[in-house]
Amino acid sequence: METVVAVASEASPVVQALRLAGFRVRLRAVEEPLDELAVHSPDAIVVDVPRGQLASVVEAIRGGPGTEATPLMATIDPELLREAALLKRLTDFCVRPTSKEELAARLRRMVTKPAGATSAGHLEAGGLVIDARGFQASLDGAPLDLAYQEFQLLRFLVSHPNQAFSREQLLARVWGWDYYGGSRTVDIHVRRIRAKLGHPLATWLTTIRHVGYRWTPYASAGDSASDLERMATGDGLDPSTGDPDASP
Repeated sequence: METVVAVASEASPVVQALRLAGFRVRLRAVEEPLDELAVHSPDAIVVDVPRGQLASVVEAIRGGPGTEATPLMATIDPELLREAALLKRLTDFCVRPTSKEELAARLRRMVTKPAGATSAGHLEAGGLVIDARGFQASLDGAPLDLAYQEFQLLRFLVSHPNQAFSREQLLARVWGWDYYGGSRTVDIHVRRIRAKLGHPLATWLTTIRHVGYRWTPYASAGDSASDLERMATGDGLDPSTGDPDASP
C-alpha cells in the first residue's frame, strides 16, 4: 500500500478520495510545518489548499529536506494554468472541480515505478545508477561528472524508457516552459551525455529521425550507429565551442 501525504483539511474530498482508492494517507494541515514530510517516507504528496496558499506550500515542500524529488500532485483552479513557474514544480495536477476517479488514476500512475526504478527517485539501467534525491549519478560504480541540465535530461529520459520526445517537449519538460533558448541546446546536451556514458550506454540514447530522442535500454549498437557517428562528428555543432549559436 502506497503512502501519500495529503496537505489538506480533514474534510477535503481529495483526502476521502485517496482513502477510498486504497492509499495510506498521512494528513498534514497547511498551518503545520511542511519541512518534515520526509519522515513519513511518502510515495507521493498531494496538495489541496486554497489558491492563494498553493505557491507557498509547493515552495515549502520542494525546499524541504528529502522531498525535493518526491512526486507532487496538486489540485488547481483553471486560472492557475497560466502559472508556468508553479506548474513546473509539480509532477502532475488536476483541475478543479476534481473527479475522484481521475485523481486516483493519475496518482496511481504517478507512483507506479517505471522500468528500472528501485525506489523513489532511484533509477538503474545497465550499470547506470541515478539518485535524483542525492543529485548523483554513477556508471559501474564510478561517479559521472554531469552538469546540472545534463543530469536532469538524463534522469528524465531514463525515467521514461522507450518513449520518444521531440526537442521542444524536452525543452519544456526539462528546461521549463519559460526557457527561450533554441532546440539545438538539447542536441548539445545529448552529445555531452553520450560522450560521458560511453559504449554501450551511449547507443541507448537514440536519435529518432525527424522527431527527437528516446532512451532505449539494451538497444543494439547497430540500431544507433548513426547516433555514434553524430557523437564522433560533433552532431553538427561548432567543433571549437559546442555552441549552437556558433554554427552557421
